[in-house]
Amino acid sequence: MSNVVLDIPRPRRALGVMRRMQAGHPLLEAGPLSMMTYLDGYGAEAALWLRFFKHYGWVSPRDWPNGMRAWHLSEKGHEVLQRGEAWWRSLTWFQRLYMWVAG
Repeated sequence: MSNVVLDIPRPRRALGVMRRMQAGHPLLEAGPLSMMTYLDGYGAEAALWLRFFKHYGWVSPRDWPNGMRAWHLSEKGHEVLQRGEAWWRSLTWFQRLYMWVAG
């Protein structure tokens, strides 16, 4: 993976979403033309993260028989999550506190 630095909006929240996805909770979309996107605990924010992750190729879709589309982390998404976890571990407690307050 390249060493390109990407300015991720609200990186702590992005890590939270990616952690949930890695734990087996995909982002759900009620069909490709639907405006409904869901990830437990993230409300309307889930749609914003799905669009961001799709733009960078961090998720891949799986269509369900009921018409839902489940978005899981792609290989690239798993790599980004690993780098994000390493970044989070590298922060001091004060930096982590700042990230909790600032986003």
